[in-house]
Formats: sequence, structure tokens, C-alpha cells
Amino acid sequence: MKKIAYIAALALMGATPAVAQKIGHINVDSLLVIMPEYTVAMENLQNEQAKMEAEAKEMQAELEKGAQLLQAKANEWTELRQKQEQQRLQEAYSNIQEYMQNAQQVLQTKEVEALTPILEKMQKAIDEVATSMKLSYVLDSSRSKGQIVFSKNGENLMKSVKAKLAIK
Repeated sequence: MKKIAYIAALALMGATPAVAQKIGHINVDSLLVIMPEYTVAMENLQNEQAKMEAEAKEMQAELEKGAQLLQAKANEWTELRQKQEQQRLQEAYSNIQEYMQNAQQVLQTKEVEALTPILEKMQKAIDEVATSMKLSYVLDSSRSKGQIVFSKNGENLMKSVKAKLAIK
């Protein structure tokens, strides 16, 4: 009987509400796009992408020029020469496709390399503000994430984190 009373007492103690936990929220997407480092990183990535696109267009123009030459000389060249030119053009086309795939991979790698320290800096600022405000949880209120559907009494960290990052 004592065991049952003891277990019941423990169960009741566990059912009592714990210390109220403070919850904060911040729109991470909005914070990220106003960080100067992010703007610089995105501009650098866009410039790199523009260079790669220009190179791909140049390669495409050379391919088209070769195709036009093949078409213009079709009656003058032997069948063997035509086949060699067609093969050369096919290889050029394959090279362009490979270049475009590699360029995409390079851009993705550069994006990760550029954004990782920025995201780490942002996370550190959020952590420090949340700790100073004695918050138990911080939720991302960005629309793209859809994490918060209702917020009444949570702490909005945006102002404090922007101050921590020296962003106006």
C-alpha cells in the first residue's frame, strides 16, 4: 500500500506544471537578407555566374558558327570531312553541356562556402541574445519555413539580434 501511495505521489509531482518556459521567435530569412555580408556574397556569386554564362554563350556561338560552316560547305566537302566536322560539333556540344553542369556544381560549392560563415555568425548572435533574454526556445518565423502559425506572447528577437550584428 505504501508503494502505491508513493507511486501516486510521484505521478502527481510529475503532473504539476514545470517552470514556465520563455519562447522567442525571429524571421531568419529577413535577418539574413539585411546582413551586409550576405549582400556582398550574393553579388560575388551573381558576378561569377554571369562570367560562366558569358563563357557558355561564347562556346555556344562557336558551335553555331561551326554548324553554319558545315552547312555552307556541305556540297564542297567530301563525305568523310562532313562526318569529321559533325563529330567535332557533337563533341563541342557535349563539352558545352559538361561545362554547364560543372559550372552549376562550382556555383553551388561557392555558395555554401560563402554562406556558411554568415549563417554561423547569425546563429551565434541569435544564441547570445536568446541566452541573455533567458529564452528556452527560439522559433524561426520565416514564411518559407512555416514554423509559427500563431504568436501571441513570444519574444521577437529581430531588434536585439540586429543590434548584436550592428545592423540598422
